[in-house]
Amino acid sequence: MSPEETYLVKLKLYFDGEKVYTEVSEQSLALLSKGYGQLDKENGIITYSNVEALYLLESKMASVISGNSETSFNELLSALESKSETLWRDYVIYRDLRNRRYTIKEGFSPDLIFRVFERGEFQKEAAKYLVAPLSEGKSIKLSKLKQLLSICRALKKEMIISVIDRRNEVVYYLANQVDLRNV
Repeated sequence: MSPEETYLVKLKLYFDGEKVYTEVSEQSLALLSKGYGQLDKENGIITYSNVEALYLLESKMASVISGNSETSFNELLSALESKSETLWRDYVIYRDLRNRRYTIKEGFSPDLIFRVFERGEFQKEAAKYLVAPLSEGKSIKLSKLKQLLSICRALKKEMIISVIDRRNEVVYYLANQVDLRNV
């Protein structure tokens, strides 16, 4: 099955109230190679983060079965939002980056939510960026920003601050730490 044919048949995802997953198949492995999901060898399944599952459902690459019935995007969103108060913000950022053709994996903390790979570099190189989300109108202390920059620098990543506004539009800023003592 070619990659183009892979998306003609929707991948069946299952939601058990805790996690979204699917069985290992040619189709799920094709999506795995594009950065969707995490292989759980022990259980023989591929699990998906909440934002990945929402994206696959909204983009019609997958359907989600919960119990004995197919779940809509809004039903899945409602079920998952009870577990994460920032799910919508995170999803909007994830969707925007995916629509820009970046490969995204989960980050290291709630403050650095995504690892972003350069286009065409997934599985070849490490992620180049870490994304720190901010909502318009919410403040962040400079000490916290400096701490996040230090973490990114230690991991040899660039920090991207993503600001989401009231209209769910995302603006990205590349953040760097500058030492002005030697100027």
